Amino acid sequence: MAVTTQFTVETLLASLRSHCPATYEHSIRVGNLLEAFTAYLGMENTYMFELGSLHDCGKLLIPSKLLNKEGKLTKSEYEEIKKHTRYGYEIILDTADFPRTYAKSILFHHENINKSGYYSLAGNDIPLLGRIIRIIDSYDTMLNGRIYQKPLKKERILSELIELKDKYYDSNLLDKFISFIKTIE
Repeated sequence: MAVTTQFTVETLLASLRSHCPATYEHSIRVGNLLEAFTAYLGMENTYMFELGSLHDCGKLLIPSKLLNKEGKLTKSEYEEIKKHTRYGYEIILDTADFPRTYAKSILFHHENINKSGYYSLAGNDIPLLGRIIRIIDSYDTMLNGRIYQKPLKKERILSELIELKDKYYDSNLLDKFISFIKTIE
C-alpha cells in the first residue's frame, strides 16, 4: 500500500472517530470483515480493509447530532442520512491516491437486489463489492446494534438475512457469507 493512501485512510478514520465513534467502530469491523470475506472468496483483496472501513466516510458531512439521534428520524432527516453514500463517493473521488474503482461501491452500498435501495439499481447493476458491503454492513449493524437498534443474536441475524435473500441481498453472495461466518465462529 502506498504511504499516501495509508495516510489518507488514517486521516479519514481519525476524523470519523472524532465525529461519530459508533460509526468509526462499525466501519473498522466492516473493513475487517470485508478483507476476510474477500480472501475467503479467493478475490483480489488489496485495499479491502480500507474500502470497508471507508464505506461510511460520507457520514463525516452529516451532523453528528443527526447520526446520534435516539428517536425516530423524520422524513427529511432520513433523506439527509441517505446522502452519506453520495458524500462518501465524492470524498473518494477527491482522494487522488485511493483507487477510484472503489468509489461506486461506496455510492451503492445501500442498494438492494430488488431495486428498492437508495438509487434503485438492481441485481448485477450494483457493483460486486457494493453487494458484498451491503451484506456485511447489515450483518454488523444487527450484530452490534446502533443507537436506534439493539444487537441481535447470531441465529436471529442469519434468519433475517436469509429472509431478505433475493430482496435485499444477492443470494449467491449471501450463501457464501453465511458459510464464511460459520467458519469464524
